[in-house]
Amino acid sequence: MDGILPYATSLIAELCALRELSNTSERPIIFICHGFGGILLKRALVFSSASQGDQVQHRRSIYVSTHAILFMGTPHNGMSKDAILGLSKHMIRGPSQFLLSMLKSSGVLGDITDLFSPLMKQFMISYFWEQLDTKTRGFKGHIVDDNSAAPAWHNVDRCGIMASHSDMVKFRSRQDRGYPVVFAALRRYTRDAPEVIGLKWRKERRVLAEESRSEVQTQHQNYAVAAEITQSSITTDPEDINEIYAVLRSSSNYFTGRKLYAEDMKEAFNAPLDQSMSHRQKIFVIYGLGGSGKTQFCLKYIEDNKSRSDAPTPPQVID
Repeated sequence: MDGILPYATSLIAELCALRELSNTSERPIIFICHGFGGILLKRALVFSSASQGDQVQHRRSIYVSTHAILFMGTPHNGMSKDAILGLSKHMIRGPSQFLLSMLKSSGVLGDITDLFSPLMKQFMISYFWEQLDTKTRGFKGHIVDDNSAAPAWHNVDRCGIMASHSDMVKFRSRQDRGYPVVFAALRRYTRDAPEVIGLKWRKERRVLAEESRSEVQTQHQNYAVAAEITQSSITTDPEDINEIYAVLRSSSNYFTGRKLYAEDMKEAFNAPLDQSMSHRQKIFVIYGLGGSGKTQFCLKYIEDNKSRSDAPTPPQVID
């Protein structure tokens, strides 16, 4: 279960409110995330990017406005069992469910990474990891090792900080090791952000205008088809009339495909049914985390296969 999503949605809501009240909804954003905060931000940006309806367009503004992210000791690939036990020594009941979801090879972390990966190219990213051990009762070592804090992804900056996990974000002076690298990254991102985010917002408005025109054209076409069906039903044998399915919205231009899943679904719909079930509709259930693109996948599949006439019975997709 995606227990991080409620906190991610709250983060987006609060950021939207603060920016709207100060009339800064399109101001560039640079996030600095320490530890688990980076996981929360990744889930929040996925949620924000998927908010494309007219009533929730304000939520997408956080994704569009984000220029850069500094991940400071974020466990992208999870933490060791010893590190989690070390962090939870003060907890009476032991590690929380949230901490346990941060274990290496966690399904929760894997899902969030899968959702966030397609968005990465939209941001400037820097990874930082701790280089000194954390010492607690019964534990000594790195809370987040460098392989987890700085995955081998392309086009990202990375640097170690000569400090423990807690102290890596507590610079006492400009002379502290690691401070120049962090400061230089922030200055570079701040310098470039206004131009880059300005371009993103202009592109966003163009895409929204195109989608709005496309939706109006689709509605007009559907109305014309409905009128034609009504007219033909007066003079045509009902057995000769094809069933026509109309979808009043199209998939987003941002949707990237999921072609392998689409092929799996097409193969399932084309597979022959048992004789005893030949009169039934085929059903394919699409499920996943909120914001993972279920609706967009279904819309895209319908668009790509709306001309199919070989299915023995009309397929039914449940989102």
